[in-house]
Parts: sequence; structure tokens; C-alpha cells
Amino acid sequence: MSIAEHEHELPNANPWRTLVAMTGSLSMMMLDTTVVGVALPTIQSDLDMSTAMGGWMVTSFVLTLACLLAIGGRLGDRLGRLRTYRWAVLAFAGGSLWCGMSESAWSMIGGRIVQGAAAACMQPSATAIVISAFEPGRRGMAMAIFFGISLLFLVAGPIIGGVVVEAASWPWIFWLNLPVAATSLALTIGIDGPFRRAQARGFDAIGALLLLTGLPALVIGLQWLAEPPASFPVIGRLVVIPGIVLSVMCALRCLRSEAPLLDLNPLKNRVLLGEAIVLMCLNAVMVGQSVYGIVYLQEILGWSPLEAGLGGMALMVPVLVVLSPAGRAYDKKGARPLLAIGLPIALIGLAIEVPALLMESYWLLAVGMALLGTGMTLTTTPCNTDALSRAQGTSRGEVSGLIQTMRMLGASLGVVLFTAMISIFTLLDVDHNHSAFTMHGDIAQRALQGDIDATAALQKSAPRLADSIRDARLDGIATAFAAQIGIAIIALIVGLRWVRTTPPSQITTSKPTH
Repeated sequence: MSIAEHEHELPNANPWRTLVAMTGSLSMMMLDTTVVGVALPTIQSDLDMSTAMGGWMVTSFVLTLACLLAIGGRLGDRLGRLRTYRWAVLAFAGGSLWCGMSESAWSMIGGRIVQGAAAACMQPSATAIVISAFEPGRRGMAMAIFFGISLLFLVAGPIIGGVVVEAASWPWIFWLNLPVAATSLALTIGIDGPFRRAQARGFDAIGALLLLTGLPALVIGLQWLAEPPASFPVIGRLVVIPGIVLSVMCALRCLRSEAPLLDLNPLKNRVLLGEAIVLMCLNAVMVGQSVYGIVYLQEILGWSPLEAGLGGMALMVPVLVVLSPAGRAYDKKGARPLLAIGLPIALIGLAIEVPALLMESYWLLAVGMALLGTGMTLTTTPCNTDALSRAQGTSRGEVSGLIQTMRMLGASLGVVLFTAMISIFTLLDVDHNHSAFTMHGDIAQRALQGDIDATAALQKSAPRLADSIRDARLDGIATAFAAQIGIAIIALIVGLRWVRTTPPSQITTSKPTH
């Protein structure tokens, strides 16, 4: 059936007010994904957190989000999207308050898990509400604003984090979410409409168990495998294997079950599957850029956190410029023409970044970042909008959860890939038997893991060793960035083969499979 026949679910609502409310909440969630990076050293010092525990501050949020997005989409379809959204915003605000008041590492991680769970319910409902609030011919522009502004907050996280930490203190990076949440909730008061629920289905407890154990075991196991050989040498392998097995079992059950927890049948549509894979690959690239680009600027170029955050503007400005034209172009042409232009531009940007890293040239790096930002914007927003437009209205929240689960899984695996490659190639480049390394064992090991303070201290006592470790870290980071080229090539091949040119007004939705 045609989308236009029954998809405009908010005939009495102000779509722009709806868009503002939903955009604010998603921006809050995206900001939390990267804002922690700049404040992490201060938080680790104040809460006496180890480097590993500090890493889990980031991983716990993204991993929880990836695991629960599918369930969050189901809740929105079954309980009502606006109701689910409101409770999720309240929970996210509570998790933010918890994080800011934390006095221990475990308390902080607990708050981050609450934030991730709330975000998993908030994002699918918000996306489905925005899609349903606009007529098909205006959805491209609306979704460009919705995801584009949120993407800006994802990239701007390091800048905002640096300003807040220097001007106030680290708890405020979390407490800033409270007025945003309050404003978003206030704006939803006037947008009640005839939200429909999906056809009732049973809850697949076994599928939920497989999902909530398989994905965490897979990501945790891969992260442990990225650690030096002395850390988790056996446990990592023991965890990652059942993680793979349980994840495959979960996928098979979702495909075969009459009432699956996560309906994978929409992915039988090759166009939607292609768009989901493209988004998954590009999210791995984007999160890697957001985290390790800032690491490079601080660790290799010696910039302050705020300076490094400002350096990320080279990636952000093109998003602002391209965002609206990309949405309008999708409304007229569909996703494939934009993908065919955007992904090659992104590939050129990535190809420029690698030599720029090795040459330690920020200005050349900025050119690559600008091209990458342009190509990413031309690709991600049209693909996401097109994928959701192909979903039937009553199950759009669930399909949104499915798409976003793949995106966040891509982000998690992208971080793991970066960590592994940086760790492996850094270890290969350093002579651990060198007398200077043995003499400065503890501080050298911390410098090898990217501890900026340890590197500075080592530079005073053993400058040649410090330079050797720095060069090894540079090679590791450059190699990890080079791996992004391979990820982008996969996205390009899949996108060109599977994503078709279909104007939005001609997209039809399939009948429900259950």
C-alpha cells in the first residue's frame, strides 16, 4: 500500500513543534556519546578509575543502547510512541543526574547503563514520531534536520565537553541534559495525536535472553582480545566464541519465530538491507573519527582538549552546509543518487586523512575531514529516511529500532576495531626488551596505552623512549584510520548493488508478516 494512504498519523499536530521536541532529545543522546571523551581524564582522577574502567564509561552506554534498541522499538509500537518517549526522556534525565552525582567508578557505569537503556527507548519512538508527523514529500527535509542536528551534537561533544570541564566541572556535562529534557517534555504537551499501536504479539523471552547475552559477550570479548597479551589472554577468547554463537542463534530465532523479539524479515527487502549495512559501516567510521580524531590531536599534536574539540569543526561545518540540500535532493531523487555521490567523496576524504596523520599536518587532515563530513551527510540521512519510509506505519518504530541497532552495533564494533589495531600495531613497533623500556616499565606501559601525562613524564626522563612510543602510537592510529577505507569500500559496494533509485512518493510498504 502507498505510504500516503495512511501514514500521516498527526493530522492535528504542529509538525515543526514535534520536530523541535524530538530533535532536542536525540541531540541530548548523541551528545552523551562523545562528550565524555574530553572529560574522561578528569573523571578518572576524581573517581580513582583505572584506564579499563574509564573505557567502560564509553562502552557501557553504546553497548546498552545497541542491545536494547530493538526492545525499545517494540515498546513504542505496543505501548504508544509518545508515552514511551516521555518515560524514556524522564529516565534519561534521571540517569544523567545519577552520573553527575557519582562518587565511584561502578556508580558512574551504572548511571551510564541507565542512560543507554533510556536512549534505546527514546530514539526509535522519536524517529517514528517525526516520520509520521510529515507528509511523504517533506520527510526528507524533516529527517535531514532531525538527524543532521543530532549528528552535529555528536561531533560537537568534545568541544562542549572541553568548555564545560574548563569553565565548571565534569558533573555538568551530565547535568546539562536536565534542562534539555525538561524543555523536550514541555514541547510534547501540545502534540498528542492518534498514535496507533502495532498489532499485539507475544514477547519472545528466549529471543531477548539471546540478544542480551550474545551481543554483550561478542563486543566484550572482542574488546578483551584487543588488550595486551598479558590481559585476558584466555578469557577474551572464551567470551567471544559464545558471543558469536549466541548472536547467530538470536538471528536465526528472529527469522523463524512467529512472534520474534526483533523482526528481521524487513531485511529480506534487499534495498532496506543494503541501506542498513551502509548505515552500520558509516557509523563505525563516524564514531571512530569522533573518538580517535580527538585522541590524535591531543596525543600526537599536543593540543589541549578544547583545542582538539575545535579542530573537529572541520568535520562539522560541511554537515551544516550540506544538510538541507541533501534532504531536498532525497525528496526529489531518492537515496541512491546521493549515495553514489556521497560515498566516493567520503572515500577521498579518508584517503587524504591517512598521509595527513603520518605527516602530522592538521590542515591537510582538515581537508580530508571536510570531504568526509560532506560525503557522510550526503549518504546517511537519505539512507535512514528511505529505510524508514519503506516500513509499514504501525511497525515503523520497530523497524527504526532494527536500523538503529545495526548502527550502534557498527559503532561498538568500530571502536573495538580501532582499539585492536592501535594496540596491535603499537606493540609491534616498540622493543619491549630495550633497556630503557625495562627501566621505566610502569610509566612506559602507561605511555604505550596513550596516557598523555605518562608520556610527558617519560619525555623528561627518557626522551628517546618517549619518542619511540609516540611514533609507535602514531603508526597505530594511522593504520586504524586506513582500515576505515576498507569499511567505506564495503558500504559503497553494497550501496551501489542493493540500493535502488525510487522517488519517495513512489515507495510502497509491504504488508505485515505477522
